[in-house]
Amino acid sequence: MKHFVAIIAALAITGVVAGAMFAIGGNALLNTNTLPIFNNPKQALATATQSANPSSTSSANQAQLQAEVQQLQGLISQYQTREQQYQTQLNNAAQQLQQAQAQIQQYQSILVALQNAGIIRIGQDGRIYVPQGNFQ
Repeated sequence: MKHFVAIIAALAITGVVAGAMFAIGGNALLNTNTLPIFNNPKQALATATQSANPSSTSSANQAQLQAEVQQLQGLISQYQTREQQYQTQLNNAAQQLQQAQAQIQQYQSILVALQNAGIIRIGQDGRIYVPQGNFQ
């Protein structure tokens, strides 16, 4: 009996979910208040401007839309300038890192040469020891 009730409940829930999906899909298919999808931002902007500017649109609305477009273009220009600044800073940091790595390599070479010559000794813990009395 429990299995029968569970199966009826599962079928009821499945029916409700399927009905909701069917209703949403039908609404999406029959909805006429949509804009076409474009891959090109300029093409989408042109379509949006055309739909927002029918022949009955006043010149004040057109001026307002034109001002908004100019404002957005200004923001794009600012973002591009900022991106160039960040790119320059990133390149400078990379160059400084390369210089620091080259200096570290030089220091390591000097330490190895001093150690091979017996002038210094480097312990397991990284400490540098200078033997006394080996200087002539």
